[in-house]
Amino acid sequence: MKACPDTYYVTVVEDTRTNEIVAAASLIIEQKFIHDCAVRGRLEDVVVNGELRGKQLGKLIVMTVTLLAKELNCYKMTLDCKDKLIPFYITLGYLNEPGNANSMTVRFDSSPVFTAKL
Repeated sequence: MKACPDTYYVTVVEDTRTNEIVAAASLIIEQKFIHDCAVRGRLEDVVVNGELRGKQLGKLIVMTVTLLAKELNCYKMTLDCKDKLIPFYITLGYLNEPGNANSMTVRFDSSPVFTAKL
């Protein structure tokens, strides 16, 4: 991350009474060749301390990172989330785009499951 300046922005909420991080999110900036190298933001790694859920910290951290993306001139901001979190993100202005609502993944870990024939 340090080797890629102006790419990763990790934002945290700290409880100053306990000096603990209680929420965090990351903004990843990508230059997009098909958009004349304009920048797109990706919201990743949104977490809130389980004991503090329901106290608007998720909203605070997501809106902070979203505003940061706007300030950095991103032409759009995207995220992937579980189905149960869609209503939460809708309340913050995010939308499911028709024809673009699926996210597919290939994982590379120690136990390969890759079976495509080349």
